[in-house]
Amino acid sequence: VVKNIVNTKRTIVCTIHQPSIDIFESFDEVIKWQNCIHGGQMIYSGELGQHSSRLIEYFEGIPGVPKIKENHNPATWMLEVTSPSVEAQLGIDFACIYKESHLYNDIMFLLCRRNKEIVKSQSLPAQGSEKLQFSTPFPQNGWEQLKACLWKQHLSYWRSPKYNLVRLAFIILSSLLYGVLLRQKGQNL
Repeated sequence: VVKNIVNTKRTIVCTIHQPSIDIFESFDEVIKWQNCIHGGQMIYSGELGQHSSRLIEYFEGIPGVPKIKENHNPATWMLEVTSPSVEAQLGIDFACIYKESHLYNDIMFLLCRRNKEIVKSQSLPAQGSEKLQFSTPFPQNGWEQLKACLWKQHLSYWRSPKYNLVRLAFIILSSLLYGVLLRQKGQNL
């Protein structure tokens, strides 16, 4: 089924867990995520190559990573050597190594270039299109805007009626207190 979809020139994104050699090598590219405390981090993204040669070459190029054994499944080997326990044992941070690698730099360069192309193509108006013009600078006149603002304020104010009742009670009590304390004081000034 997957091969039929690939033959239609569509991109397939899927998750694979410990695949056989045949299934693993049927993919063109692989992204390997490392689980960590702060969420997943990418530790490899690139082509597999013939018989997973590029993947193997990348990980074997990292100092301390054990070489793959003959006739060993590259997917299983990759999962073994990049496990958190092996990473801690070797004192390697695969995410940092990947971010400093040429693979990461190449991908970031392509992404930046592609994003610039998209922005450039989307910022130009379509051929034959006319500039948008409106009869007024605002969709509503001033009176409608004022009514809308007052209604929003009304809804906001009465969203918590208990708070408003406490405020009203505080104002009444403080007014009475000041009135009693300052009674007859205004005449002496």
